[in-house]
Amino acid sequence: MDFILNGEERDLDLSDCANLAELVAIAETFDAGREESVVVAVEIDGEELSPDELSALETRSLDGIDRVAIQRKPTRVVAYSVLEQGADYCGQIVDAMSQTVEHFQSGRADKGNELLADVTDSLTVLTGITYSVASILKEDAESLAAVQGEIFPWLQELVEAQGEEDPLRIADLLEYEIKTRIEQWGTVMRALSKGEPMTPTAGTSPLSN
Repeated sequence: MDFILNGEERDLDLSDCANLAELVAIAETFDAGREESVVVAVEIDGEELSPDELSALETRSLDGIDRVAIQRKPTRVVAYSVLEQGADYCGQIVDAMSQTVEHFQSGRADKGNELLADVTDSLTVLTGITYSVASILKEDAESLAAVQGEIFPWLQELVEAQGEEDPLRIADLLEYEIKTRIEQWGTVMRALSKGEPMTPTAGTSPLSN
């Protein structure tokens, strides 16, 4: 079986490999002394595996496979890519917030609450992205923590407004406080993804210890 790592054919002893997961594990040991890297893609006989297939490599036998190609990237490069995706995600959240505000201002509280639930879930995802990247790009953790910390007090006010069932206050908080801070969050992520330094807000603790 041919084994290709980052476009280069490598000699690999497959005698101890019971499945594709073990092959990938062995591949991760190549060039171990260089910058830390992660597997980002696996191809089997010219076909790239889907995310679902990548999560079940241990179920894939090596029998009948003629060629395996694995693509690895430095962890920092992947983290910068995730930051760029996070910035795009911020834009999507902002668009959803604008629609939510319109519903609340127009008296369509039911639709507004439905969209707001989705927005809240999206913010949870965004927070997860921020934490995962900060653990890798430690020098940027403080800047990421700053923009994330800016939004928390307003989210608490939003919860209070929801408890009071005050649609106009909800709309105002989303439009004038929370949305602008999500936009700033995206701006910071975009800048950091390009390697541009950002000055963190004073008094904010880093995300990683």
